[in-house]
Amino acid sequence: MNSLQILKKEMRLKMTEKLKNIENIREQSENVAKFVLKSEWFQNSGRISIYVSTNGEVETDGIIRSALELGKHVFIPMFTKGNLQMDMVRIPSLDDFEKLPITLWGIRQPNPAWNWEKYQTSGAFDVVLVPGVAFTRDLKRLGHGMGYYDRWMSEHEKLFGKMPKRVGLALSQQIVESVPVGENDVDLDEILVDV
Repeated sequence: MNSLQILKKEMRLKMTEKLKNIENIREQSENVAKFVLKSEWFQNSGRISIYVSTNGEVETDGIIRSALELGKHVFIPMFTKGNLQMDMVRIPSLDDFEKLPITLWGIRQPNPAWNWEKYQTSGAFDVVLVPGVAFTRDLKRLGHGMGYYDRWMSEHEKLFGKMPKRVGLALSQQIVESVPVGENDVDLDEILVDV
């Protein structure tokens, strides 16, 4: 493990402890969701990737439901055991979203056998809403440690010749002065936070 990896690991542990005791996640999440839904980039987007939230993150269920109700093509991450590459798959309907099972990682995602549409076959995204452990005001992010989003964003750029707009959703407790970053870490275009 190199010094950058050690710094990132230490910060993740510190942030995980900090995020365990937040009592107003739902309230903050509702306010961040309002910012998302009112934004011009959301209103103008047709294809959007939204993470399915877990503990200690801005809750995204309301954003996903609203996007589906508005007729947007909504894609969510899908992970498979032993694969360091993340897929983005389209949610066919609101009913399908509500039925997502919880995987062994504690993440709600479709069963690969359901064969949901993969983003590579249907075009570039307008926007991707990105999770994280910590964020900075200068648009840096510390992810969960596997590099899924950084690799995925690079893949998107190679496939379509451009990056989608990258928006981090943060709880106020996730905003920090600085995070350790390396050459493969992709910056965000915007961070939405309830402060």
